[in-house]
Amino acid sequence: MKGYDRQRDGYSTHNNFTSFCHSLFILPILRFKELYSVKKIFCLIFLLQSLCGMAQKDSLFYPTSITDSIWEMQEVEVTARKISPMLEKNSSGNWILRPQSLERLPHFLGDTDPIKTFQLLPGITTGGELDGNLYIRGSEPGHNLITIDGVPVYNPSHLLGFFSVFNNDHFSSFSLSKSYIPVASGGRLAGVIDMQPKDSVLQNVQLSGSIGILASRVTGGIPITKRSTLYLSARATYINPILSLVEKGFEDNTQLRYDFQDYNLTYVCQPNEKNKLVINAYAGHDALKLQEHQYQANSGLKWLNAVGSVKWTRRLGTSNSRITQKVYVSHYQTQLGVKQNDLNIALPSQLTEVGYKGKADGNIGEVHLQGGLEISHHNLKPQYPETSNFFEGINLNRPQRYKTFGTAVYAEANRHWKAIHLQAGLRYGISKIGEYSAKGLEPRMQIEYTLPRGNKLNLSFLVARQHIHQVNVSSVGFPIDFWMPATREVPIQKSLIWNMGYSRSFGEGNYEFSAEAYYRLLDNQIVFEGGLYDMITEHYKIEEHIQTGKGKNYGLELFLKKNRGQWSGWVSYTLGWARRKFPMLRENTWFPAKYDRRHNLNVVLNYALNRHWDFSAVYVYASGNAVTMPEGIYIVGENAICQYEPYNNSRMPPYHRMDVSANYKFGKQSNQSLNFSVYNVYKRHNPVFIQVSVKPSADGEQIQIKKQNMSLYSLLPSVSYTFKF
Repeated sequence: MKGYDRQRDGYSTHNNFTSFCHSLFILPILRFKELYSVKKIFCLIFLLQSLCGMAQKDSLFYPTSITDSIWEMQEVEVTARKISPMLEKNSSGNWILRPQSLERLPHFLGDTDPIKTFQLLPGITTGGELDGNLYIRGSEPGHNLITIDGVPVYNPSHLLGFFSVFNNDHFSSFSLSKSYIPVASGGRLAGVIDMQPKDSVLQNVQLSGSIGILASRVTGGIPITKRSTLYLSARATYINPILSLVEKGFEDNTQLRYDFQDYNLTYVCQPNEKNKLVINAYAGHDALKLQEHQYQANSGLKWLNAVGSVKWTRRLGTSNSRITQKVYVSHYQTQLGVKQNDLNIALPSQLTEVGYKGKADGNIGEVHLQGGLEISHHNLKPQYPETSNFFEGINLNRPQRYKTFGTAVYAEANRHWKAIHLQAGLRYGISKIGEYSAKGLEPRMQIEYTLPRGNKLNLSFLVARQHIHQVNVSSVGFPIDFWMPATREVPIQKSLIWNMGYSRSFGEGNYEFSAEAYYRLLDNQIVFEGGLYDMITEHYKIEEHIQTGKGKNYGLELFLKKNRGQWSGWVSYTLGWARRKFPMLRENTWFPAKYDRRHNLNVVLNYALNRHWDFSAVYVYASGNAVTMPEGIYIVGENAICQYEPYNNSRMPPYHRMDVSANYKFGKQSNQSLNFSVYNVYKRHNPVFIQVSVKPSADGEQIQIKKQNMSLYSLLPSVSYTFKF
């Protein structure tokens, strides 16, 4: 605390009484505008000490002598509780989400999920209930690259989209790029979501986790040596006791079981300041079983994700230059099977990617440069029925495994000129399968111009190419989609993307506003028209059931965020169009894509009452997505034959809901908390699909088509306990 100099300010003291009066009256009046609450407390303490004759040398603070102009005091520590923003945006335009911020949002069935939080950002639409995918600016989920420390994960969701495969406590940050995508993250058309595992070296053991209604997770950080640490995480569900209650509504001979587990491992070794070794591994397994004892039928759906990588980073000299090398493997497989007596049918699919990524980055003068090389090999097995004692002969023309080899090189530069920030890069990729090869350049550039008073303008464009396709089979959260490489019949997908935006920070950084317009041209988009009936023919070929066409996505995004204070949160609104042109589906006209949602509104609010309690609410509204409905039904014999309207000509009802939650923190360092959440608080019945049924009219002369919205659930309360030691 700065002392008060009586001689400097034109006053002098000659005895104890005048000194006392000076401290009691004159000093508070002169310094009233400068005194904060802490100073007032100190003055009050000194006043009481003076009155009681206790201004001794061992007091909290005292005058060294009557005429001294410096007051001495013992050390006083003043602390404040800082509430960090729930969402951040870095200089490259990437959205950054911290795991601790997730705990302040409403929980779904007792847990939080970074993917569901990213769905609350502008330009990203929700798929609705039973769909945990991200639809970025009108593109398909297969257009997104989702990675763990740069290694792709090909199925990021558990059954019905309830949870993603990411254990929050194992990661240090989650990032999303949807405007400008750096050249080091190529191979997709829409966006990049990267999950960064913890990689710091600990000196003490750390333990964190959460216990929820349907699933629990735990993460431990264990120091192995002074320069190495092992992180272990596990998550599992215990939903089967709840399913046992649900089974009361089924027949007595029906049994449903579901389990999933997630396991993460990260080993960090930093032998010196220049070298760092990080080993990451993830494995997740899901199993769904349905038994019908009456018909002696068993069906099941199993899928597996596995990711592993070894990364070595070396700094060069004393500069910021470094070289990063990584070898990795990513594996995904799924199998849907049905068994009845001696009859068996299964629909397996599988994908394995093995690769190497090397990157060097550093500064040359005022320019930051990076360049890299990527090599990958894919082994793909598309979905195709395998049978025994059932439709013998359909396996004679089973589709072959696809084996592809790909490589890419890239370079990128960053440069600041006072108010201008330029980021430009070039990527060249090639993929080869058999005698067919696809290649091309992918240039990209982003310019940001900083204006006075916190205003910024930015413009970016990029060309993106995708050499592997996700063939969508299911739209209700079942992981039976499969992957195929680009072939001569189904060529690589391309995209030309333009973005233009304005942003402003005001209120001393407490508020942020941004507006961004985007336009995307898409080429060689795909739609799968095959089915199980097509697959059981002897001459089935997948490429013959994939239609290709064009697309264009465009729209405007508005975003307002409050960063600090008791009230915080954001409001995002997106006005968007996603159009497609497939001549074989709807002649030669543009029609809406499946997830063409015209309006998308998200509101996120958080209120910190005190150090123990905080409250939050989330509101989501989205226009109905496009569907194809029957417009007529004919009776041929005893069978009903549907006549459908033009492709994607109708709309589902709008999707909207509100979630609320309350957090109570306790413990010496508020390291434990209880969360009370209600999902869909006003019980909106958002339909998963529309069921179409036929019934005769009252006179029995005609038939009537009845449409019914089918929803899965309404209000869902949850309680969870979170800890960190």
